[in-house]
Amino acid sequence: MLRDLKETKPHFVECLRRLESSPVCQSLAMHSFLMLPMQRITRLPLLVDAIFHRLESGTPEFERCRMTLATLNKVRFI
Repeated sequence: MLRDLKETKPHFVECLRRLESSPVCQSLAMHSFLMLPMQRITRLPLLVDAIFHRLESGTPEFERCRMTLATLNKVRFI
């Protein structure tokens, strides 16, 4: 979709250039911002799994973490 916009909308390309060169964006390309959420969603189960293995079984935290991990694994494969 981003590629289509770049190919068909010159004004979009110019706006994107201005945004990407802004200090607020730290000179990162739009692609970087689009990939960041995807990278986070793949790492989140690893973090929760590490926490899960350090919790004492049978505690409320253990059960919540187990359910969270199961949900994250479902979301990751959608």
